[in-house]
Amino acid sequence: MSAVLEINEETAEVLANRAKAHGLSVDEYLKSLLGVGNERQGASDSELEEFMAAMESLADEDVEPLPSSFSRADIYFPEG
Repeated sequence: MSAVLEINEETAEVLANRAKAHGLSVDEYLKSLLGVGNERQGASDSELEEFMAAMESLADEDVEPLPSSFSRADIYFPEG
């Protein structure tokens, strides 16, 4: 299937230059911008299950809560 798009010369030139800079044809460059044809569009079911299991195991761990006096400054300027 082929389609004709109408774009002005300046836009076509910018697209061609950017595609060339990335070592791609204009078609490949546009597809990369749109995310078309990417093999990996998201996590597989097994990857998602593995991630969820890891998060659940972290939630089950006994972790000492932070002291009530803990502040943002403790992150950036820890004492000691």
